[in-house]
Amino acid sequence: MHAQELLEQVPTVGRATTGAEAARVLAEYRLAALLVVDDDGDPLAVVPGSQLLGIVLPRWVRDDRRLAHVYDEKGADEMCGRLNRSTIGELLDESRLTPDDTPSVLPEDTLLEIASAMDEHHSPMLVVRDRDGVFHGVITMSRVVAAIAAAAGQDSDLIRRRLEKDIILRGTPEQSGPTREAP
Repeated sequence: MHAQELLEQVPTVGRATTGAEAARVLAEYRLAALLVVDDDGDPLAVVPGSQLLGIVLPRWVRDDRRLAHVYDEKGADEMCGRLNRSTIGELLDESRLTPDDTPSVLPEDTLLEIASAMDEHHSPMLVVRDRDGVFHGVITMSRVVAAIAAAAGQDSDLIRRRLEKDIILRGTPEQSGPTREAP
């Protein structure tokens, strides 16, 4: 399989999206990463969902995880509420979210090259761009693992469905352009 066969349409977020809205998109679509795009829909960054967890936590808790128990349930909820006050753009600018250069592969790259790029960048999502830099879509970890399972002889109805259906269905009324941007 090649990258162009594994392309997937996923919801995107912009710089103005709040951290809370981004968390909702991750949860609703069961994504492991967010694709942050500019106003033209071009990818700016791939942000692993685990980094959103890090911005909920105060620095002193991140430095010493044992201190997390200091917060009761109400305090923990208040920390989560902090995501309503920060945008993805602010978090990127402040380096509180630290995406690598947007990890990408070419449309003709093989399954092994895709897996290698995901491993190298520790990224659960890759952007697919041609040699001219034109954006074609993304590849998610779940689709790559489904392709690997199928190639290894572990095919099933669920695996085939994962390879055939995008997270966002192409051509649906709620989608405009290559991806649908979340608020």
